[in-house]
Amino acid sequence: MSRFRERAPTVEEITDYDRQCFKLYIMLINAEDAGVSWDDSYRHLFREPICADQQRAERRHRSHLDRARWVAAAGYRQLI
Repeated sequence: MSRFRERAPTVEEITDYDRQCFKLYIMLINAEDAGVSWDDSYRHLFREPICADQQRAERRHRSHLDRARWVAAAGYRQLI
């Protein structure tokens, strides 16, 4: 079982889960900026294969990438 949730938080505040995922968030943004496909990024960063439910994996990846962008754009201010 993965240590990452199916969906990242969507609240407008930094959560404990976000704090646990900072490294993942940075790596997701870096992978996207480098042009790495979502599925290669998912396999490497979430450390699990994309099995029969590819849509589930893509939603999970997108959810965490969207959260990573929010943290980088606005959420980090809550840490200062």
